[in-house]
Amino acid sequence: MIAAALVASIFAGTPVQAPYVATLTRASVVCGGTLIAPDRVLTAAHCVQGADPGKLSVRFGGRRHAWRGAIFPPGYRLLPSPVAPEDPGASGSLDDIAVILLREPVRDIAPLPTASAPVAGEPSLTIGRGRTGPGPSGPSAVALGASQVVSDGCGAAYGAELFHPDRHLCTLDPTTTAAQACAGDSGGPVMVQRGGAWALAGVVTWGGETQGRDCGEGLPDVSERVDAHTALLGATGPVAPWAERRVRVRRSGAVRRCVIGRWHPAGVRFTVRWWRERGVYLPGGGRTRRVTSGRVGCSVTARTSGGWATEDSYNRR
Repeated sequence: MIAAALVASIFAGTPVQAPYVATLTRASVVCGGTLIAPDRVLTAAHCVQGADPGKLSVRFGGRRHAWRGAIFPPGYRLLPSPVAPEDPGASGSLDDIAVILLREPVRDIAPLPTASAPVAGEPSLTIGRGRTGPGPSGPSAVALGASQVVSDGCGAAYGAELFHPDRHLCTLDPTTTAAQACAGDSGGPVMVQRGGAWALAGVVTWGGETQGRDCGEGLPDVSERVDAHTALLGATGPVAPWAERRVRVRRSGAVRRCVIGRWHPAGVRFTVRWWRERGVYLPGGGRTRRVTSGRVGCSVTARTSGGWATEDSYNRR
């Protein structure tokens, strides 16, 4: 589910009433989320990493709610797919969970409580915005639920390099329906029953795409365990960084300068690397570099204690 820009959602789901489920949108649906307190939404880190709160909308029932930033674990990272290690959209992830801080509390929707540690075999429900089968398709107009069970099969399905049971929750529909999450469901809730009511146990993050499979093709879903990140749920700041403008390179003779621009919040720490081709970095760093031949681009990593973001320059000079 890492490829959040792909608009997709629950495969073989059924309509559910879930007012606490948020939809994150740009031009279309990109991710989901869950209201866990009047002023905060839980989602996946990859859904909000580097996102400008003015450009990514958080909506409940179509109504937009302004937010001031997100906080996620500084250790959040992608885990390369064994079948497509160069493709970020096929990656797994670790510590892929984030709290979105709303500017004003949501007063007309009851937040979803969080769950104690789930156990293998108990029923679960994953909610998203509806895809009817593998391949490209649009989102559903209503929330759909995938009825699954907590599984102990992800270690065998994905291996120890991808699946970490202390951080990850494994769910699977063992019936022939094979209901499960798809790409655009990232950040949405995975729930289990506590006291006769649903409670939030996981945040949808990745699944069969790490093995070259589409949703509905049999592999279990992986979510980030909420019970592994209890300290994050009440965090207040600082928020993770984002840039007002895209990073760019300026040239003056043999000197190249990486123009970082203005980032939020205040106090962001920066690291700069230089490249001739994306992913192939030159030795050394710094905001300026002398280049005797050819063109180079720069990559900026911004960090706060609330998270990090990396922005490549849109040009080479």
